[in-house]
Amino acid sequence: MRENLVQTGKTEKDGRKFIEYDWYARGIPPNVVLGENVYLDTSYGFEPFHSEREIGFRLGEASGAYNMASFIVGAGGMVEVGSYTVLGGTFIVCNDSVTIGSHCLVAWGSVITDTWAGFENASIEKRREILRFAATDARRRLLPVDTPRPVVLEDNVWVGFDAVILPGVTLGRGSIVGCKTIVTEDVPPYAIVVGNPARFIRYLQPDDTPEAIEEAFAEYRKQ
Repeated sequence: MRENLVQTGKTEKDGRKFIEYDWYARGIPPNVVLGENVYLDTSYGFEPFHSEREIGFRLGEASGAYNMASFIVGAGGMVEVGSYTVLGGTFIVCNDSVTIGSHCLVAWGSVITDTWAGFENASIEKRREILRFAATDARRRLLPVDTPRPVVLEDNVWVGFDAVILPGVTLGRGSIVGCKTIVTEDVPPYAIVVGNPARFIRYLQPDDTPEAIEEAFAEYRKQ
């Protein structure tokens, strides 16, 4: 595993970090905080990252972003990712808050967004305002249409490929979202949901509680 990117790559005076041998030349923004032993296959995923917050993105210990996972973050956005989490070709759209816990697996093609981007409910004047801003903005940013609503993935959540997690949703601890599922409402802990819209299938037996973990370690120590 590659060591912490701050150690292996160079850091400019403004705090922008670079991955050794990365093909993308702009690097990682200075307000991105990387934990120990993280892995990013390229900094290209931060090309649409425009957060102006003091910390706009935090990637926890031993977590990683693979297959050009993309972080489309607006000026007021903050993305928080826990430890030992894998983001595989994931698209995160954030204009306020997206929080992903530890030990999560988010598959390729999936979308997690705290902002509804559709124009169908926006007035003509609102559309004009957004397009005028994009036309005059040096970075061609498209402002959100609606008010962002925070998204939370609790610990040990699995999200299948091409699934979409929409604004305001919380995925409970240990839940599973099937491939190509569209989630519009909260998912309870240890629930499995599939389909469009997401429908409940069944609950899993919790095996990641402190008691279950201690029991597993006890069995392991007997071997």
